[in-house]
Amino acid sequence: MRKTYPLKLNAASPLEFLTREQMEQIHSLALELLQDEGAEIQHKGALQMLKDAGCYVKRKRAHIPPHLVEWALKQAPSRIIMYDRDGDMAMDLSGRNTYFGTGSDCCNLYDFETRDQHTFTEQDMINGAKICDSLPNIDFLMCLGLMYMYPGTSYEHQFAAMLRNTTKPMVVTAADRESIKNIADMVAVVRGGMEQAINKPLIILYDEPTSPMNHTFEAVDKLIYCAENMLPTNYAPAIMMGGTGPMTLEGALVQCLAECMTGIVIHQLAKPGAPFVFGGCITNLDMKCTQPTYSCPESNMAYAMIPQIGRELYHLPTWGMGGACGSKMPDAQAIAEATQQAYISGLSGVNLCHDVGFMNYGLTYSFELLVMMEDVIGQLRTVFRGVNMTEERLAMDVMKTVGPKGYFLAEEHTLNHLSDKWEPKVQDRNDYAKWEKLGKLSMEERAHQIVLDTIENYVPKPLTEKQEVGIQAILDAADAASKRKAD
Repeated sequence: MRKTYPLKLNAASPLEFLTREQMEQIHSLALELLQDEGAEIQHKGALQMLKDAGCYVKRKRAHIPPHLVEWALKQAPSRIIMYDRDGDMAMDLSGRNTYFGTGSDCCNLYDFETRDQHTFTEQDMINGAKICDSLPNIDFLMCLGLMYMYPGTSYEHQFAAMLRNTTKPMVVTAADRESIKNIADMVAVVRGGMEQAINKPLIILYDEPTSPMNHTFEAVDKLIYCAENMLPTNYAPAIMMGGTGPMTLEGALVQCLAECMTGIVIHQLAKPGAPFVFGGCITNLDMKCTQPTYSCPESNMAYAMIPQIGRELYHLPTWGMGGACGSKMPDAQAIAEATQQAYISGLSGVNLCHDVGFMNYGLTYSFELLVMMEDVIGQLRTVFRGVNMTEERLAMDVMKTVGPKGYFLAEEHTLNHLSDKWEPKVQDRNDYAKWEKLGKLSMEERAHQIVLDTIENYVPKPLTEKQEVGIQAILDAADAASKRKAD
């Protein structure tokens, strides 16, 4: 299904923080870091690939020469087309096209009624997928929360819950190679075969190294699996300045690039031309509370700068943040922080802006914040339209017709352009008397009403009986294998 709203900023000067010279300098320093200091690779197969490609390898440390990085960056495609569950085109990950989606793997869900939180459940995942499916400005889903009732196969069950309750594309997480294989097999059931799943991708794997400069076996093994099977993936460092990276933003950018470059080198050695999304996450480590501050100004700049380098220097699809906060409830702090982040990432042209609805630095998810951000993203996409200097929109004829002291309310031109204007779903535009009559509700309370109504009444498009049988068989086999391993 093609989107009808603008996907990129139509403006004379898009938001950019780095000059070409600065991007080149950061790139060069990242190459120097990889060649001189190298990276720890906890995967024998990947170490052997790197050694065979000309890297100096000592024990688990691989020193990667610049020419190999430059080669890898040129192999990956500059565009990834994502499709929905029905096989229709849904996202064009290229250039400045900007899409918004949720985050993954929160421990808790905020309970609006009790002003408390509870451990994320399978029903929460089902409800969250339904809400996302109902919101037109949420383009893709991640798995929102961890489902502890499936200790060995949580990721497979999270994906099945999403697959059953939305048709939108998904960014998935997985424990290991077997876990992402099970998820890919479920996609193949929906698509009618693995070849069709590759030709029309529904999922992107979210994968990441362990900063600083350490690449675990599981992370690298999933990276290689995706390359071998031509499944899109990212490899997104999550650096905390002052903890797992330099305290300065500039230094953290160098480290982030070096870690992401290590991933793309291994990825492209496994299969040149495999689809890869470039980006990462840099946050301050607040020394007073030891929290990674997702929504601080420095982080918001980083979410724009890393994709800027990926887009402008490497010509790759890009990954970033777009709607997270540190607040513990969906309040003024939450919407202020999440809105700033969404606007900076959106105006700078990040392809995939994730974590919409995150609170408490990724530990707590909020359906109410997600619904409020639907309005914010809708506003942003109206801003994307910019100005269109056509004769019709410049409206000289109607202004001359109305003249001084006239009014435009009855003009056909006014009627024709009513649909141009953005209309809120959660924000209130009534006068005081009407607002009072409607119950004096805050924005958060109106969002909660939408959440409850959606959970109660929204019916997503179901899977076919054949698809349900195939997916359940994969889940049953995965659960049985997990139980045998635990025993």
